[in-house]
Amino acid sequence: MDGGSAVQTTFLTDSLELELGTEWCKPPRFSCAFDNREGTLFSGESYLASGALKRLILNLDPLPTNFEEDTVELFGIQWVTETALATSCRELFHLFRQQLFNLESLVQVNCDFGKIATLHSKADSIRQQCVTFLHYIKVFIFRCLKVQDAKGRNLPVHPYEALEAQLPSMLVDELRGLLLYIGHLAELPSVTLGAFVNQNQMKLFPPSWHILHLYLDTHWLVLEILHMLGEKLKKVVYGRQFVSQAGDSLTNVSLFEEHCENLFCDLISLSLNRYDKIRPSEALMVNHYSCSCVKELWVLLIHLLDHRSKWSVAESFWHWLNKLLKTLFEKSSDKRRPSVSIQSKDPLGFSWWISVHVASLYHIDRHGVSDELRQIESNWSFIEDLLKQSISVQDSILEEQLRMYLHCCLTLCDFWEPNISIVTILWEYYSKNLNSSFSISWLPLKGITNVIKSPLSMLKMVKTCTGDKQDPDLYESRSSYIIFLCILAKVIKKAMKNSGPHPWKQVKGRIYSKFHQKRMEELTEVGLQNFFLLFLLLASVAEIEDVASHVLDLLRFLRPASTSSYRALVWKGQMAFLLMYAQKNLDIGVWTEKLSCEFQEKAKEFLISKNDEMVQRHTLWTLLCIYVDGVQEVFETSCCLYPSHEHLLNDGFKKEYMEQLAEMTRLLFKLSEVKNIFSKAQIEHLPSPEDPKQALTQFLEAVGMTYRTLQTFSDKSAMVTKSLEYVGEVLKYIKPYLGKKISSAGLQLSYGIMGILVKSWAHIFGTSKAQKLLFRIIDCLLLPHAVLQQEKELPAPMLTAIQKSLPLYLQGICIVCCQSQNPNAYLNQLLRNVIEQYIGRFLPTSLCVSDLGQHPVLLALRSPASLPVTMALRKHIIHAIRKSYLEFKGSSPPPRLATILVFILQLFKDNSMGVCDLELLLPAILKCLVLVSELQVKKLATENLQCMIKTCQVGSEGELATQLTSLLRQFIQDYGMQYSYQVYSVLETVATLNQHIVIQLIPALTQSLKDSELKWGLGRNIAQREAYIRLLSHLGQVGQDEKQRLESDKT
Repeated sequence: MDGGSAVQTTFLTDSLELELGTEWCKPPRFSCAFDNREGTLFSGESYLASGALKRLILNLDPLPTNFEEDTVELFGIQWVTETALATSCRELFHLFRQQLFNLESLVQVNCDFGKIATLHSKADSIRQQCVTFLHYIKVFIFRCLKVQDAKGRNLPVHPYEALEAQLPSMLVDELRGLLLYIGHLAELPSVTLGAFVNQNQMKLFPPSWHILHLYLDTHWLVLEILHMLGEKLKKVVYGRQFVSQAGDSLTNVSLFEEHCENLFCDLISLSLNRYDKIRPSEALMVNHYSCSCVKELWVLLIHLLDHRSKWSVAESFWHWLNKLLKTLFEKSSDKRRPSVSIQSKDPLGFSWWISVHVASLYHIDRHGVSDELRQIESNWSFIEDLLKQSISVQDSILEEQLRMYLHCCLTLCDFWEPNISIVTILWEYYSKNLNSSFSISWLPLKGITNVIKSPLSMLKMVKTCTGDKQDPDLYESRSSYIIFLCILAKVIKKAMKNSGPHPWKQVKGRIYSKFHQKRMEELTEVGLQNFFLLFLLLASVAEIEDVASHVLDLLRFLRPASTSSYRALVWKGQMAFLLMYAQKNLDIGVWTEKLSCEFQEKAKEFLISKNDEMVQRHTLWTLLCIYVDGVQEVFETSCCLYPSHEHLLNDGFKKEYMEQLAEMTRLLFKLSEVKNIFSKAQIEHLPSPEDPKQALTQFLEAVGMTYRTLQTFSDKSAMVTKSLEYVGEVLKYIKPYLGKKISSAGLQLSYGIMGILVKSWAHIFGTSKAQKLLFRIIDCLLLPHAVLQQEKELPAPMLTAIQKSLPLYLQGICIVCCQSQNPNAYLNQLLRNVIEQYIGRFLPTSLCVSDLGQHPVLLALRSPASLPVTMALRKHIIHAIRKSYLEFKGSSPPPRLATILVFILQLFKDNSMGVCDLELLLPAILKCLVLVSELQVKKLATENLQCMIKTCQVGSEGELATQLTSLLRQFIQDYGMQYSYQVYSVLETVATLNQHIVIQLIPALTQSLKDSELKWGLGRNIAQREAYIRLLSHLGQVGQDEKQRLESDKT
């Protein structure tokens, strides 16, 4: 670095910087003479790397280690540090301008190799003096300038205080004069502006380089000084010598805004000079600044103006830039134009170019370090206006220009938050021009052809559009339509990540609405290709099933293919969707039926076509090749093969497959081991191999029956081992059927066979060796994660498969639980969890008892099974009902209470009731009658109560009747005090069916009445007594006797 060693870009805290002592630090300044090989963006003595910008924004001392002495040397003269600016402001600025004049004079000197070192030293010294003076002004404002107290205006003041009071106004005038003296950057002679590109390995620069960078320093430091002046005084400072450009009084605020406008105009003019020399294909590779100092000035403006806009009514950086860029589109008579005339031959392209390059500078933080994660302020409102002008139909739109505009837009989508409006604006244009090829006549195609060669190449094209990294050769290798697809993909992905599915629904509505029968009929071959690329991209980034379904609907509207290539493209597009399904490991059934049918038709046409019809045969053969190649790709790509893959092979292949399966079954049944199992199970006639499913079912049942005939432990252990070898990793082959969009037939087959396995092998699963497999079956098929999420609906095919096979699972698991040799608490809990889950899953929406007849949990009780198993299963069911479906939260009833009461009613119509059932369910039924006022619930609870009373009717002295009496007595204790009327009403219902039970409760009822009256302390409760007497009237003579005792009781 010239003039000394480079200042290291170490970022210190403010307190540490103040502790550095009084060592003089070189004031920051612009410099592009630094080594950037280590990845640094700016010089160590720059305003960013030195921390000057941070101190300005945080309102800290600008140079905490400088100007600490009593005197300071400015322009070779010693001045008193704390008073120099107040007492000699005009003189100091005069000396500053004199030094500027001296530097300008050096520029005129012929700068040959022999003089370069001397001239560089002189120019650098002058520049250093000028920069030091401007920094001194900042330090003086921060440390020495006092805010005048309005209360003491009428008191006598010291002469220095009078000078100090005038200093702010004088500073505004002098700064305005200085800016007028140095003029605009854009108006500098070309020889001076040429110093921007001066590359000098010796770090010796001509005076033109120094004066140009001094002007940059001056322009920026004037903004700093005006900002600090406003922050210090917290008021508007009026100048006394000048007026603003608008003719108003000059203030620090108006001068700041005026200087901002002029500086923006200068920077835009410098950028225009660079833009005029680049081609559209180079737009994103060529920056808008000539050297790192101009880049730094842009970054400084971004941070300062955005900081001011956050804490005051000042305009933000984007507002300033937008305002001036808009003047490029205005005629000379339109509104007030800026003081510096800025004109462009291509205002639209320039606005795109500078917007994208300036936006990239937002990644640079206050220290001059690039931070890709830094939150960036967007400028979408202006970009939307640019986009509308870019695709305006008033003028002919050139593809080469449109590619550049959209390339810029795509880059901005990377920088900023997603914006649905830009997608909408672009789609309005491309939806009307879908049949266009979007090609550039003079540009050779690279990496793209007008005709997509294969379905796989279609997907590769879509993959490049949805990737996070941009193709560096995007302009030349991709049309503007493809770039639009890149924008669409990026916006949808980012928007869905931030806001969920709502943005996708917005975009989907806009795009889908443009396609209807007439539009589909209008699509040319190019338009159809663009159609497929669009919807393949949407399927890739959003809801593939929804998009595919819509495409299938739209393809029905296509006009009959007029050319063979058009028909081939339709097949390629459909095969591309099929491939995408396979890549995402989804079931391809939605496409297979349509495609396989079309393939069959074309194959038949090819078969019956005559040899002399060469053109037709060639067309048909092309389609058949597309299908065969596509199917091969699908099979090679798929992670798992589903039954729907079978449809792609067509009928001939399927028939051969079934024949092979039947033959394999026949051969297996010839094995002596298999014959031996059927013999021990006493099955004389072997199942027919023509029905493999039935054969497998009978084999599994035979294995279970054979195991039950074994007597010794060693034989049983060997049979368990052999049985587990038979099934192997069976769940590995079933899991593919459990994914999204699964095959209904495959699911039903899997659940049905496994249900038979669980029931037939229940005694095998009772052994510790086989229980691990049983637990995996339950977790995988009956209690997967999706089932445990009650709020989530299961796929309909899965629910249907479970409903049909659940009785088999419940009976089998219950048999395992009932085996006394190895009781398993965990398995009992699993069984109860299964019952809890599926009682609710299969409850009908209506309350008709007949609708519950086919509930799989009830069917499990009706299926033939031994009495102990049925009783155990019923016990588990009742426990599950009590725990999960009859639990009140306080006084709030559980959900779906009416439906579960119908379920209980059906349960006891099909099965007898035990004491345990009564203990678990009766308290909950009584609670419903007391706490729930809904008529439907009351009616159903009453029916359940009546059913229980009738069950106890037979042998009322028996165990059930005793338990019923005990439960009703507890019911009176729990609710008699607070809900006496409801209790009496319930017992009236009981009395109509069984007086004897209620008669036994009379002492408890009377005591509850007296306790209630005693608690309230208001004497006899006439209304309650009348309700009680009404109950006693149903109890015959015993009731009348109790009524008389109540009336005669004077206590």
